Amino acid sequence: MRPANRERDGWTVHLALLGAQTGFSLFPIFGKLALVTIPPMVLAAFRVVAASLLLGLFQRLSSEERIAPADRKRILLFALLGVSFNQVLFILGLSLTTAINTTILTAMIPIYTLVAAALLRHERLTARGGAALLLAAPGAFLLLRAESFNWHNQYLRGDLMLIANGIFYAFYLVLSRPILAHYRVLTVVSAVFAYGALPIVLAALPALASFSPGRVTAVGWESLAGVILFCTVLPYFWNSWALARTHASRVAFYIFVQPLIASVLAVVVLGERLTLRTAGAALLILSGLAISLSPARLPARPIP
Repeated sequence: MRPANRERDGWTVHLALLGAQTGFSLFPIFGKLALVTIPPMVLAAFRVVAASLLLGLFQRLSSEERIAPADRKRILLFALLGVSFNQVLFILGLSLTTAINTTILTAMIPIYTLVAAALLRHERLTARGGAALLLAAPGAFLLLRAESFNWHNQYLRGDLMLIANGIFYAFYLVLSRPILAHYRVLTVVSAVFAYGALPIVLAALPALASFSPGRVTAVGWESLAGVILFCTVLPYFWNSWALARTHASRVAFYIFVQPLIASVLAVVVLGERLTLRTAGAALLILSGLAISLSPARLPARPIP
């Protein structure tokens, strides 16, 4: 490859990574705007069904590969961890807490993944992982206001749901790694979304039955479309495309773009306030994230 082509491809990878992380960081913003007139369970059902249909379509257009019957039980487990529990807890948590808290707590997923891998004995918890946890945990406690624990506080309930969402997703990442050696990523992810969509739709049936589309504003519908297209489908493809062309360490760097973009937009678009407590929590969590990320240990993250 000529030097000019290599340089052009390098910039294209950077643009793809920036676009993917921007899309991930927009989810709390679009989600908050959509949740004004769309109930949380309805939003979760719409998002996962639309993503499942689109991913399934792209998978069929790109390959005839199918999941073997012997692997379907494992795919069901991955679907529950990585889609059903993960999506419902994320959107319910987002509906109760701030977009800033959401993006800060979501940044802890790589740290949760190190701990999950150690608990499942897939890896040893190294000094690097332990230091990351020791830094990030106090940051989470700061956000939770652990010194005055009050379950009636909706922000606390939302933050706890987001932490649970990250833990479920971390176990999904660790457990699904072996099967990714036997199938294309798109084959696994489209199957996981297809299996995971049904429990969410069943859980959302009461909310769907009482849902009135006429009450949804134009901003609500536009935000829902943004969640599906700009925060799910496009970031997944950009991130997957870039992962095939660069080192994981470069992908790791762009994870730090998420809290920055989401926090700025939360202040400008949603009118949220960045308090000293929140800033201190973010500093601790992002410091832990920086320590946890290394080329050999970065967890795959095909879906936001």
